[in-house]
Amino acid sequence: MNNHQLKLAKQLYREGHLFYYTCSTLPGLLQSMLLKLKCYPPGQPEKFSTFLDKVVGLQK
Repeated sequence: MNNHQLKLAKQLYREGHLFYYTCSTLPGLLQSMLLKLKCYPPGQPEKFSTFLDKVVGLQK
């Protein structure tokens, strides 16, 4: 019997729906996934503090 789960995983990977790995391909996959991640833009905590000041009535 063929491994239908592996065939499905490979096809979904080719279509861009998921990542799949085996024990031997895990290190390379993790490295490629890290390269595809985007960094979050820097935070702007002053916007939240200004909003909070207005909500609690410290600033108009």
